[in-house]
Formats: sequence, C-alpha cells, structure tokens
Amino acid sequence: MLKTLLAYGAEVIVLDNLSSGSLENLEQAFNYGNFTFIKGDLLKIEDLENSVEDCYMVYHLAANPEVRISSINPEIHYEQNILATYNLLEALRKKGDIEVLIFTSSSTVYGEPSWIPTPEDYAPLKPISVYGASKLACEALISAYAHTYGFKAIIYRLANIVSPGVSME
Repeated sequence: MLKTLLAYGAEVIVLDNLSSGSLENLEQAFNYGNFTFIKGDLLKIEDLENSVEDCYMVYHLAANPEVRISSINPEIHYEQNILATYNLLEALRKKGDIEVLIFTSSSTVYGEPSWIPTPEDYAPLKPISVYGASKLACEALISAYAHTYGFKAIIYRLANIVSPGVSME
C-alpha cells in the first residue's frame, strides 16, 4: 500500500513511535521525495498537531496488538488504543482537512461468534478481551466523529495478520 501511494505521487507522512518496528522497514520509502517520516507518538498532542495539518486522508494503524497483555495491564490498551485514537481524532478535528479516515480494527470485537467466517453485520458484538473492547471503543469514537464532523470513516476488522515483515510491495 505504501509503495502504491508513493508511486501515484501522493504525499505520505508516517508518524510512528517505532515501539514495534524500525526505520529499516521503511528504507525504500525514503527514496521517494514525497515521503516524510516523523518519529512521534499519538499519546503526545504536540506530535500530532503538526503532522496532520492539511491531511485529507489518514490511515490509522497504531495500536498495541498484544491481546494477552490486557489481562496483566489493561491500562496499556486504554492508552495505546482508545486514548491514542481520541487524540488523533481531536487533532484531525482541530488541524486537519480530513475527508477520509481508514482504521484497522480487529475481529476480536465479535468475541466468540457463532459462525466463521463472521459477516460484517454480525451481532451482538461481545468482545471477550480488553483489547477487543478497546478496538470496539475506537470504532464507536470514529463513527461518532465522522458523523459529527462530516468525514468518511472506513473500518477494517482484520483477523490475525501474519507476514515475514513489512514490505514496500
């Protein structure tokens, strides 16, 4: 996706705290003049304000993906998922020219569904982990902000993602 956006000439700004990645994963992107990397954190308002100014499309992939950690320290999912999403939404509301927000949620919002593959309109949503609940809370915040402030929100409920690493392909 990143390579495609850059090849089409889109100006791409990546804001990442590198807590679960490295700059090596973005090495090829630095060859494009339309790529900017900002080391920052969604939990720091000052990092967000300048990075979202004049952005009309935002891909929000930031989260703590460790489902099991919530049984030890649920505050991590509150901060890194819910609070980080709220901070992003507020920065977009205040500074951005947001038209579209794309959010990577999780199939954990379904809990233990009666059938798999689970259809998108499956109900009731009954997360069984703090992680799943945090992703569902993010979805609700995004839906409310999109409705209130007039932008389009696309939410992808991804199942487990496995890959050998990040690729520019």
